[in-house]
Amino acid sequence: MKTIRLLMIGAMLTAGLCVTGCSSQNTLGEATTQIENEATIQEQGPKSVQDLALEDGVYSVAVTLEGGSGRASIQTPTKLRIEDGKAYLTIVWSSANYDYMIVDDVKYEWNGTEEFSTYEIPVASFDSEISIIGDTTAMSEPHEIAYTIYLDSTTIQEQQSESQTSDEVGEAISFEDLKIERSMELQYANQFQVDYYESGYALITIEDSGSFLMIPKGMQTPQNVPEQITILKQPENIYLLSTSVMDLFRAIDGLDCIKLTGTKESDWYIEEARAAMESGDMVYAGKYNAPDYELILSKKCDLALENTMILHNPEVKEQLEHLGIPVIIERSSYEGHPLGRMEWVKLYGVLLGKEQEAEAFFDEQLAHLNETIANEEEKNDVTGGEKKTVAFFYITSNGAVNVRKSGDYVSKMIDMAGGEYVFRDLVDEEENALSTMRIQMEAFYAGAKDADYLIYNSTIDGEIKNLDMLIQKSELLKDFKAVKNGNVWCTEKSMFQESTGIAEFIVDMHRMMYEENPEDLQYMFQLK
Repeated sequence: MKTIRLLMIGAMLTAGLCVTGCSSQNTLGEATTQIENEATIQEQGPKSVQDLALEDGVYSVAVTLEGGSGRASIQTPTKLRIEDGKAYLTIVWSSANYDYMIVDDVKYEWNGTEEFSTYEIPVASFDSEISIIGDTTAMSEPHEIAYTIYLDSTTIQEQQSESQTSDEVGEAISFEDLKIERSMELQYANQFQVDYYESGYALITIEDSGSFLMIPKGMQTPQNVPEQITILKQPENIYLLSTSVMDLFRAIDGLDCIKLTGTKESDWYIEEARAAMESGDMVYAGKYNAPDYELILSKKCDLALENTMILHNPEVKEQLEHLGIPVIIERSSYEGHPLGRMEWVKLYGVLLGKEQEAEAFFDEQLAHLNETIANEEEKNDVTGGEKKTVAFFYITSNGAVNVRKSGDYVSKMIDMAGGEYVFRDLVDEEENALSTMRIQMEAFYAGAKDADYLIYNSTIDGEIKNLDMLIQKSELLKDFKAVKNGNVWCTEKSMFQESTGIAEFIVDMHRMMYEENPEDLQYMFQLK
């Protein structure tokens, strides 16, 4: 029987089929684990009413719900009725959107007389998983969602009378009753906020991307959570699509929670990520617009961390959520301040229960930055009060030049390092959301010919090893002041993946401009 069940589930997944309402819990991986553990469950033995010597009457029992998107919850503890040696459990959902349930192929209709969808269903055993189906009308069309419930026999308590209602047995806290105790202090980031409730819950709000309620370990999902708020539990199997996030997880020792990625092993410059993929602890699960849903399900993915590219493929986000996988779209690239991007580490600290580690890391980076370049008087002594001018660029295959816009975070980092970005007054007629723009070589020549320093961006074009390789891209560069003076630098390929290095990159640029013959810079090297 076990072999037949496994083959059936495997065949469904291989064929790309998904029964309506399938979730991250309803996966091939979980089915395999369940089958492997079935013998253990048999040895422990699910307990019946007779095994527990329960007499006819009314009791309460703690019930655990698994499955679906995690947004729905049921009341616990809840009413348990014993009659003629049989057990009947009262299920009270967290919304009124469940119009029927199916248990052991029997359909139970809701008459709609209570505030929340409420059913009394028969249960044959305790201390074992029981499969149920709930049909929800909360989506654009009704969907049958598969769940499992688990009744802990050690929590059974006798009630005084059968007339006692399920509300009197006990219910989860209501969302409306949660009171904000404090909000996360953010120094630079403005694209997200975190509000902490007195009871330990945390509400994450991301600009233009939605709100998420973090449920602490061991606590119930509150009742009456608004539909627009996504329920999150501490993730253990993350599908990471935003490459800039990986380094922030590394900073708080959270890479073990990332099991799937949208970046191939050869494209990672973060050694820990590459090593995790080599060992199989992290696997490639497809790009943001073409995820491998079967693999994602088999790995029991419980959170997808996307960047804003997913907005071009909303059907992917919808499908992940339909499979019960919450989707967070991170917007660190929209932060106006460079350090605001790095401050997103605090959000990931909330997700992993590592707020203290995140705070400590961010404070340490700020201290390092301030120690190096914050003394304006010392800076003016070195420079004579004049700022060095800097151009940050790369040359495209057709000979055009890609430069940063004046309000971009890289140009702001140059300013923070004590320099002046040469294209600070450059106007983009297209006024798009991109942080870069292309100009012709003639325009670049006019704006950057007299710049004190040139920094070549290797992220797209690849690293330039020496000045000859750079000049091969355009003979006009020979006339540049920085080329003549040997003040041309190239970024390391890892710079933009290592988002924890924003402070260090500012330090590198400061040293480039104001130290004589600086060596061992972390994110740049000099072209000779």
